Amino acid sequence: MGIFSRLFKRHKPQASSAVDVPLPILVHSHARDAVPPGVLEKGMTALEMDDVVLHAVSGILLPDGIVGDLPEDRMEWARRLTYHHLKREGCLADYGIPVIPAYDAEESC
Repeated sequence: MGIFSRLFKRHKPQASSAVDVPLPILVHSHARDAVPPGVLEKGMTALEMDDVVLHAVSGILLPDGIVGDLPEDRMEWARRLTYHHLKREGCLADYGIPVIPAYDAEESC
């Protein structure tokens, strides 16, 4: 009985620190006709393709269209920017990202 109760018990959600939450740096895409309203945050780039619009952190899309790496000293900035962008669009939960109070306390990146 002990092994089954451990396997099937409900886990209580634990508070996550901002560092523990995975945030996609190459953010996400929208169907061209379903892009949320509003101005992109400073530091975000919209790349329009045939049927989709990709929202990404500026600096990871190279001029030739290849995805590059951000310097290590820009990673936290990119995490915060990504969080604020996804929150504004109302899709934090779609990516399994909880509310991060430390990031919410900021006005902008």
